[in-house]
Amino acid sequence: MRTFVTFFCIPAVLMLAGCTPPPDPTLEANKELFRQYVEAYNATDIDRFDELMTAEFARHSDAVPDVNSLEEFKAELAQGFEAFPDGQMEVHMLVAEGDKVAGYMTFVGTQQGAWGPFPATGEQAELKFIYLFRVQEGKLAEMWVEFDNIVFLTQLGHFPPPEGT
Repeated sequence: MRTFVTFFCIPAVLMLAGCTPPPDPTLEANKELFRQYVEAYNATDIDRFDELMTAEFARHSDAVPDVNSLEEFKAELAQGFEAFPDGQMEVHMLVAEGDKVAGYMTFVGTQQGAWGPFPATGEQAELKFIYLFRVQEGKLAEMWVEFDNIVFLTQLGHFPPPEGT
């Protein structure tokens, strides 16, 4: 009888009581680092990225060109902040595992300046996208980002291209 209680009843009571293992502090720290990245972005605080990211930071994407250093990334951010001065990101969901943290996000911004080859349109866009970061020694070391360029460019008035171009 004691064996039955030890191996079956006690675990069943714990499951019913909602007992779960405590959250992994590393995973929670990685999520917080992700949130700090979004806060720095929303505040257009380019200098803050020096604290949050490694100097060898790299971004990979099919939607935008890859970058191979933090300085290259910050230069691209500065250009993006000029193009979308009211741009803001919102986190809807974060998932962390090992040294990776992923987020499902929304970006909303009005194109008030040139963005790469695309001139300002004054149009606002709302874009859903996915970020995945690799964390190394408490800093963001690598990013994968994917979004639908056609949806974004259409909202901004760049796609389809004007007739005759």
